[in-house]
Amino acid sequence: MDRPVNTLTRENWIDFALQRLTEEGIDKVTITGLARELSVTKGSFYWHFKDRDDLLQAMLTRWEETGSKLVFGEVERVGGDAVRRLKHLSDIIIRRYADQLNLELALRDWGRKDYKIANILRQEDEKRIDYLRGLFVEIYGDKKIAEAKAWLLFSLFVGEIIIDAPMKEQSREDMLWICLDSVFKEIPEKT
Repeated sequence: MDRPVNTLTRENWIDFALQRLTEEGIDKVTITGLARELSVTKGSFYWHFKDRDDLLQAMLTRWEETGSKLVFGEVERVGGDAVRRLKHLSDIIIRRYADQLNLELALRDWGRKDYKIANILRQEDEKRIDYLRGLFVEIYGDKKIAEAKAWLLFSLFVGEIIIDAPMKEQSREDMLWICLDSVFKEIPEKT
């Protein structure tokens, strides 16, 4: 089979499908709908994917690769003590991943409709919380405090996107840093 001349790449399809998921939900991620919006034939789609499920799996893989793995890798590459790594991670999420949070919301909505997706999200959430918990254990040495701080920080990252109330006294970024400061309060002094 000859490759069609002006086709999109596999990555183009995945990117567009993720955008459609974020903007309109999983029900709008259809082969026909995507092809129509991209002004290509469905043959272009089938050149890269065997079916819709193959595309959906590729979307999840992209989300995993550009989410936690990438962020944790950068945080570990920069290094430093646990406080520095937590603050660096927070900075990445607040400054660079604000748009990604809309994708997170769309994925969670998808997970409410599909138990397999809900399970993938649960596993990813567990990895994220475990990573945060490990850093907080380094700081506090107390697993219960570390778990509570990890849950609080993770809740802030994931939950702030669903709040529609506007900031009245400050920017979103300033407000998030004030919230984060409260999570980092009472960090024990190193002796």
